Amino acid sequence: MDPVELLNILGNENRRRILQLLSFRPFYFNEMAKRLDVGPKAIIDHLEMLERAGLVECYQDHGRRKYFRIARKTVLEVAVSPHSYGVRAYKSEDVPRTETKGSSAQDVKLLQRDLAILQERRRELRRLMDEIESREMEIKRVAASAIQGSSQDQLESEILQALLSGGASASSLAEKLEVPHALVAERLKMLEARGVVRLRGKEWSI
Repeated sequence: MDPVELLNILGNENRRRILQLLSFRPFYFNEMAKRLDVGPKAIIDHLEMLERAGLVECYQDHGRRKYFRIARKTVLEVAVSPHSYGVRAYKSEDVPRTETKGSSAQDVKLLQRDLAILQERRRELRRLMDEIESREMEIKRVAASAIQGSSQDQLESEILQALLSGGASASSLAEKLEVPHALVAERLKMLEARGVVRLRGKEWSI
């Protein structure tokens, strides 16, 4: 899954509204068009794009009516900081397809309690993630300062900062930094001569 493509797909408000609607239950497209006050043709176009991206899927009920539902849990993460930028997407477990059955008020109350426990655990996890990200930003800030001291120009500094996250080929660095490949290769050779980076196979690393 291309996270940048997924980010572009979710940049459309109506596609986000469709996913919000489908998070409650499956819908057929005419029903969605009426609920969202969007033309049926536009809804179909949005659904086709979401389906190609693997976010939604369709199925037919016994009356042969075509319904749409969210295909599976998909997580899109965007991280932006003074020293890093990253987008990644991954799919989690399939969304359960169990049939809806009647439940007593007591059953619902127990389920609500279990859900509250899980939500509290998620908040704890987010607090831990905040601590990790804060520490990560501090390390990158210190590393950026150290890199400035060992770089002869701005491009060298950017190359080293890109290599902080792990090894990379000269071509991938050139693409990431949007700099000609020949120029990146030249700087890497200069850094290698000074013992700042090394080449293993096709990957450069600090």
